[in-house]
Amino acid sequence: MFTTRDRRTFRVSTTLAVVAGLAYCSWPLGYILNPTVSRRGLASELEALHQPYDWAFITLDVLAGALTIAVARLLWRPTDGPLPKIVLANFALFGLLTAIDALVPMNCEPSLTHCPSLSHQPLLVVHGIASIAASICLFLSAVLVWWQKRKHKGAGIMSLLMVGWTLFGVFSLYFFFRPGPGYLSQHYYITLCSVWVMVLPSMLVPRD
Repeated sequence: MFTTRDRRTFRVSTTLAVVAGLAYCSWPLGYILNPTVSRRGLASELEALHQPYDWAFITLDVLAGALTIAVARLLWRPTDGPLPKIVLANFALFGLLTAIDALVPMNCEPSLTHCPSLSHQPLLVVHGIASIAASICLFLSAVLVWWQKRKHKGAGIMSLLMVGWTLFGVFSLYFFFRPGPGYLSQHYYITLCSVWVMVLPSMLVPRD
């Protein structure tokens, strides 16, 4: 049963998670502040150093990362079993890597312009590694919660999210073999990740 402190922690963590999810899903803002990149490039390219309002998108990603770490810290309980701890550790790593990804300066937009080779752009490599690692951590947190919830309350929501990630895989393969607006697949993926960020506290608390 929830104590008063548990309820307060749940409310605060849920509120922070919703704000983090909204901040992370900043791509619709790109169509207002930088439609040229939004209609042709990847969302991360809105943060390239010479792009207009790059500071706004960087700030939103850093905010999303910081709030995600805060949510993980609020939900962490030393008495929990290993599974919730692994979920929250991956969730916090997603937040940390998202902030690092945003703070590493991008001097070139790979999907919009011809960039020098990666050997001459170490920061772009760091950016890519942080972005991929963040995605893996967030996906692992979702898979672990789905596995835990598959026969309990919340299984339907987690199953829908897993279907969402599967569809992203299908879209990604399609655009890999057939040139097209791949940025639409990324927009879908960012939205999916944002939804998971917002609902994670509800899936972990209360715990069985």
